[in-house]
Amino acid sequence: MPLRLGLVGAGFIAGVYAHAARRVPAVEITAVASPRSARAFADRWGIPAAFDDWRQLIGEAPVDAVVIAAPNDLHLPVALAAAAAGKHVLCEKPLAPGLPAAAEMVEACDRAGVLLLCAENLLFAPMYERVRALVRRGEIGQPYLLRQQQGHAGPYADWFWDISRAGGGALIDIGCHGIALACRQLDAWPEAVAAVLGRFRHAARTPADDHAIVHLRFPGGALATVEASWALPGGADLLEIVGARGGLAANLERAPAIDLYRDPESAEAGQLPGWQHVMYEEAWQFGFPQELEHFAEAAAGRVEPRFPGRDAVRVLEIICAAYESARRGGGWVSLPFPSTAPRAIDHWLAAEPPAAP
Repeated sequence: MPLRLGLVGAGFIAGVYAHAARRVPAVEITAVASPRSARAFADRWGIPAAFDDWRQLIGEAPVDAVVIAAPNDLHLPVALAAAAAGKHVLCEKPLAPGLPAAAEMVEACDRAGVLLLCAENLLFAPMYERVRALVRRGEIGQPYLLRQQQGHAGPYADWFWDISRAGGGALIDIGCHGIALACRQLDAWPEAVAAVLGRFRHAARTPADDHAIVHLRFPGGALATVEASWALPGGADLLEIVGARGGLAANLERAPAIDLYRDPESAEAGQLPGWQHVMYEEAWQFGFPQELEHFAEAAAGRVEPRFPGRDAVRVLEIICAAYESARRGGGWVSLPFPSTAPRAIDHWLAAEPPAAP
């Protein structure tokens, strides 16, 4: 019997999950909740049950697990309710706006004996997993440098701009991808982080960072640079690794794609002019069906979870330390880095230096 999923949210990422689930026999989306668009979403994707309130979904729908595809500030209450009801949880990244809420989510799911997995799809992207396999096979020798860049021109939903809801800007939104990916590729957690942040394109709309450059130092000396941006027209998603005997480069944004050209003089509103690279199966190339299949296998106890809640907490801790580094002028901040800030970005916006952890 497939793992029955209740989807909380009906926005862009929820649509990606609905599309991906059609390729995964091990899961079935049986319910969706959204305050404004649940019924239309359910009709579009053939989902049996629709609710205006996620509490109804958890309390009434026939689901085994809850997929949280809602704004970051809702992750904690939804996860707590799901855990109390004995439902497994797949939560979109970041786990929460700050470390206290993320730790509470982990503790609640542990107490309830349910799985909490953070939805870090790049850990399942086939191209990046192939890179990891080549590195582990020794193709480039011991890796010592890694660079990951991901970005676009800005978020697709209004709540991303509100730091009280999101917990930060490009660093927490996109940087979590690169940090998690770097740690998986190097099979290690960093011992220190340094970062610089900027506001280049969206300062009039949000106090959050729209560009972040994060440096990670790993035990043994390996270095990684993660660049996360809301200020990158045209977008990017690439990974480079250098080792003692060679290097690897993977450009996920230019993965097998259809080359599309739009005449700048005739491009319609909302369309980007010039050359575009259209993925023929974007959800698969970005790892979403593989992520859902892994979630079903992990919920059944057949595999160890690849990115459990505790790992997501560690990534969020690195993000908090990166914000702190940027506030201090970009110097190294040692890990672990305890934080009681409700929002990760508070470390950057703090008027006075916090007490040393």
